[in-house]
Amino acid sequence: MKDGVTVLLVDDHRVFAEALARLLVAEPGIDRVSTASTLDAARALIGADRPNVVLLDLGLAEESGYDLLADLAAMPDAPETIMLSGSTQPRLIVQALEAGARGWLTKTTQLSALVSAVWQVLDGYLYLSPAMLQPVLDHLMNDLRRQRAALGFADQLTPRELEVLRCLVSGMNRTEVAEHLFVSTNTVRTHIQSLLRRTGQHSALALVAFARLHGVAGIDETDRSVIAKRSESSS
Repeated sequence: MKDGVTVLLVDDHRVFAEALARLLVAEPGIDRVSTASTLDAARALIGADRPNVVLLDLGLAEESGYDLLADLAAMPDAPETIMLSGSTQPRLIVQALEAGARGWLTKTTQLSALVSAVWQVLDGYLYLSPAMLQPVLDHLMNDLRRQRAALGFADQLTPRELEVLRCLVSGMNRTEVAEHLFVSTNTVRTHIQSLLRRTGQHSALALVAFARLHGVAGIDETDRSVIAKRSESSS
């Protein structure tokens, strides 16, 4: 256990924050607990007397805790940050961890677990409660499966089918696709029909939505501008 640890609690619910601060400062090894109800107040305290750990609420009135995470990520020797939130959504947890948070706790977490999380994070570990670990892992695995499915889908297409699909994703109609690829509209139609069969979709709009879901990107804006100029010159 470390000695002289300082904690900054950032939460706009003053009664909750003050009560938790009193409990934390009574814990062995925790020397001081400061509170802030806004991001500006938190930034000022971090700049004046940098804490070892920040316990950060995700939603602060009109502000987002993610904004402070971004500030801390750009700061040398930044304090470790643990999110303290009422939410248990895996997507939000993963987003916070990606932004630099070292843990996620709910506001109903028992004090002993919260203190344990502080020590683990200070020792260099990530902290998630057992109840949150499985949903977060499931979320990450689903993302991985979607990414693999996206790669597999694109790999199954012929080069021309992929070109047609990328044009459609960019918002081109069949005539524009034909002009961009220097083929006839009938050829474009044939490729679209093939793509519909491959994906089990029933319209070009559904096909585009399917392609975006599976990570197929549209053509870049340079190509789009070339198409627009070509269309203007031919009209």
